Amino acid sequence: MNLKINDRIIIIDNFFEQSILDLIKKDISNLNFTNRSVTVSEEEKGLYQKIYFDVKLHLKHFAVEEVIKKLNNLSFNIKNIKSYYFLSTKQKLATPHSDEHNLNCLIYLKGNYFVNNGTGFYDLIGDEYQLNTHVGFKENRAIIFDSKIFHSSLQFNENCGTRYTMANFIDLKE
Repeated sequence: MNLKINDRIIIIDNFFEQSILDLIKKDISNLNFTNRSVTVSEEEKGLYQKIYFDVKLHLKHFAVEEVIKKLNNLSFNIKNIKSYYFLSTKQKLATPHSDEHNLNCLIYLKGNYFVNNGTGFYDLIGDEYQLNTHVGFKENRAIIFDSKIFHSSLQFNENCGTRYTMANFIDLKE
């Protein structure tokens, strides 16, 4: 299968084999997550900043190697990958943003099976973000998407909770 990512969102349930997911859950329970620092410009001072925690993963980490293998099987031609485990909790509001890499592969690892624990995808209309697509949280669900699509955690709504994810920021070969 040869998938193109331009302006697309691909959802794959049961991304990891169950044995790999079990190892990842054991791994995240033994790690120390650190507060991810956010640099705030003078213009942004006083604006709400999302707080979440992460652990950076090295290229030889078993979960990163598994993601690379899975994406190669989907015909993605990976040039570079930066991978993290993220821990995030309920927030005050959505923080739509895009990322600098070609591709994101966000994998839900552990958390409550809630629609509002998932990810929203937005269109920028004028100077406002409009929710376009809403993907609910389900353990072992991967969302692969073009990094220029505006997206945000939806953990600001009712019925959301703490979640663990694996974020993979990917640059593709030309």
